[in-house]
Amino acid sequence: MIIKKFDSSIWTGRLDEEDGLGGLRLHQIITEYTAELACSKVLVGFESDEGVARNKGRVGAKNAPNEIRKALANLPVHFDHEKTKVSDYGNIVCDDKMLEMAREKQIEIVSKIIENNQLPIVLGGGHETALGNFLALAKHAPSITIINIDAHFDLRKPNPISTSGTPFYEMHDYCKSNNMPFQYLVIGLQENGNTQALFNRADEFGTQYIMADEIHANLNQVLDQLKQFIAQNDTIYLSLDMDVFDGAFAPGVSAPSINGLTPFQVKYLIKLLLNSGKVKLFDVVELNPTYDIDQRTAKLAAQMVNEIIKYLY
Repeated sequence: MIIKKFDSSIWTGRLDEEDGLGGLRLHQIITEYTAELACSKVLVGFESDEGVARNKGRVGAKNAPNEIRKALANLPVHFDHEKTKVSDYGNIVCDDKMLEMAREKQIEIVSKIIENNQLPIVLGGGHETALGNFLALAKHAPSITIINIDAHFDLRKPNPISTSGTPFYEMHDYCKSNNMPFQYLVIGLQENGNTQALFNRADEFGTQYIMADEIHANLNQVLDQLKQFIAQNDTIYLSLDMDVFDGAFAPGVSAPSINGLTPFQVKYLIKLLLNSGKVKLFDVVELNPTYDIDQRTAKLAAQMVNEIIKYLY
């Protein structure tokens, strides 16, 4: 496990000097994270696809964090960057298949960011990224509502080790061992992406889920349903798996989806969650640059991250 600190060479892009402050782009306002820095949003990369490899999936997600940064860099600033300051911690690198060691460092770093009342925006990595994030937030919250925008439950049982398919099973076990409620909602689920055994386990664990077909049929009804769910919970951990998008929008993922969600649908789900003011941790996972086309998936991931960045808490 190693730490790659902030790399300014990644944060480059167009300069619109003739437009003054109105022409700023993200690469012009991003700063390197330090413990003393007064900022509200902190990017942290988790370079790992070891969990994907263990889950017999398509590896390549470890290269995603910097690809997302490159796509973010040139986006225009449409928020008050004096009030919403954004910094970049750098990347935690899982090398030599030492996922558990990298996760310990992840927990330490993300926990410290939360302790400083800052919002961690974690750039995965496979969905094994999620477990370390949850465990970091659990140090600060007695109850956590997990909302996973994903085509999959990721409730596989570790057999015997952690993979990209097991993080939410492991969160359930943590909650059970620590007398915490397991509050888990999956949005965008695909029937063809999950076995009946996983549906049975989800029911056993009290998991709530909204199928992709329900969102296609009536997005407004789903948004109303989500509002009711949010009202009953306080601390939200939001995870976005890029494979929830239809493969036409997101070809560069570890497990592509057919009949997946559209960017419009996901953006409005995220906006609703942000408007609650309850999202305390966010990650985006499963971008696989190896299979991307014209950076289409990286740019989509960056657009979703930018929704988190520009929202004013």
